[in-house]
Amino acid sequence: MIDHNPKDMAPAIWFEALIFLSSYYPLFLILLIRDVDHKVEGISVGCVSLELSISGWALSLFLLSSLSSLIVGTMVRKLLMHQEGGTSVKVKKVNQIRGDMLNYTLPFLIGLFAFDYEDYQSIASLLIFLVFIFSFVRKEQISLLNPMFLLMGVRLYDVEYKEVGRAAIGNGTVLCLGKVVESNEILQIKETAGIYFIFPKK
Repeated sequence: MIDHNPKDMAPAIWFEALIFLSSYYPLFLILLIRDVDHKVEGISVGCVSLELSISGWALSLFLLSSLSSLIVGTMVRKLLMHQEGGTSVKVKKVNQIRGDMLNYTLPFLIGLFAFDYEDYQSIASLLIFLVFIFSFVRKEQISLLNPMFLLMGVRLYDVEYKEVGRAAIGNGTVLCLGKVVESNEILQIKETAGIYFIFPKK
């Protein structure tokens, strides 16, 4: 049997887009730094005597990724501390899902080479590149392997668990702040915005 429409964990597209933009914060930071130069047009930065400026595109994309990182970081950490209405469970088996950092970090290299925001062809190419990468990431369902999550202490796990008060065993892919281990401690699992979170029971 072939399922052409698998129903695996799929974050809401708006939240997945924010996660994606936050993952490329280092790229936009690199491009912003490279864009600071002696230019005739642009937004002035630093001392007036230095006559340095940056393009609106460089600043806009950097601010967009910064805002996305702030929103995602705040939301995810809050959701991983505690949510109302979670399902009480005990973790029986756990396996951390490790992503291939090369796939995520390779695009950062474009910021180290001869890319600039001086012509619309370069800007259009960058935007098309990002749209395609986002499409690939969404189809492959690897947006939660965002390397920026590691800096926040957030990890992705495959867990097998038993609901408290029930005999049935469940399993799923969950985000956790910290490290999940097998134990008899009661934790809680809840789905929010298409993502399953596991967090301590209050």
